[in-house]
Amino acid sequence: MLASLLSAIAAGTAVGVVCRQWYRARSTRLASELRAQWHADVNATRETLDTTISQLAAARDAATEAREKAEAASKAKSMFLANMSHELRTPLNAIIGYSEMLQEDVADMSPDEIAADLKKVTGAGKHLLSLINDVLDFSKIEAGRMELLVETVDLAALMRDVQNTATPVVTKQGNAFTIDIAHDLGTMRGDAGKIRQVLLNLLSNAGKFTTNGTITLRASRTERNNEAWVAVGVEDTGQGMTREQFGRLFQAFAQADATIHKEHGGTGLGLALCRRFCLMMGGDIEVQSKAGHGSTFTVMLPAHGPAPESTDDAFGDQVDDAQPISFHTRMFQIPTMNGTVPGADRSGA
Repeated sequence: MLASLLSAIAAGTAVGVVCRQWYRARSTRLASELRAQWHADVNATRETLDTTISQLAAARDAATEAREKAEAASKAKSMFLANMSHELRTPLNAIIGYSEMLQEDVADMSPDEIAADLKKVTGAGKHLLSLINDVLDFSKIEAGRMELLVETVDLAALMRDVQNTATPVVTKQGNAFTIDIAHDLGTMRGDAGKIRQVLLNLLSNAGKFTTNGTITLRASRTERNNEAWVAVGVEDTGQGMTREQFGRLFQAFAQADATIHKEHGGTGLGLALCRRFCLMMGGDIEVQSKAGHGSTFTVMLPAHGPAPESTDDAFGDQVDDAQPISFHTRMFQIPTMNGTVPGADRSGA
């Protein structure tokens, strides 16, 4: 009986050892699993925090950029209003002044003198009307209320009309005015009035910033993505633009240089309107310029006419005028004869 008891005790001891070993192994496995789970949770939390931090940083940067853009826009519009008040007062004062002079002195004036003063009144009135039209046109585009009158346009006839209208302005400062129209220019679908307005604005700018130089109006057909396009370029040998001026080129209510308003006046809406009109017709404006060597503005328009969504793309906040033009690389150098651009910095264009 004693032997049986000892045998049972030994068996129990063996079972206890086995149980302790099993419990220890199980505890170790559970601890390892818990440790692995803890590390996984920590890593997941860290990744979530990293993502949240990145999102917050991006949101902060976006908010900062938006604030800077809003401040810049506010400043530009404030400057525009200040400049515009001056621009409006100047022709109004001229109209009032010459009208009063005519009223007072008409009895003593010759017909030629009266005609000269009336011509000045008419010129001031036309200038005032052009300023008001710029503001109204841009307001219509911003509000999405500008409409296109799409028709078949005889491009050669339009170019000749633009040449005849622009010649006095272009040649005012001793400039030569040449025109180069391709023989196969043909017709296109577009708004002839807006194309004319764009080209007259570009030619007026070229004449304004060029003295005793050459201004050329070129028109030709080309292809992009197997589609027919019309390219109309205004090339001048004037003062050109610096990189800083280039960056503000198409921004509404701004001019390439603050000194421009002092020397030449204007609303700062001309080029912004030109680009919006081109976008409405499914195209855009390409620019090449170098300080001291002149500029070339090329209006690119689809010959088949604007797509239905083109008009909407030009309205309101759809256009960021500070961003590079959509389908070309802006260049700050005039290409050489072999087409290369020495020293051009395309990365910042």
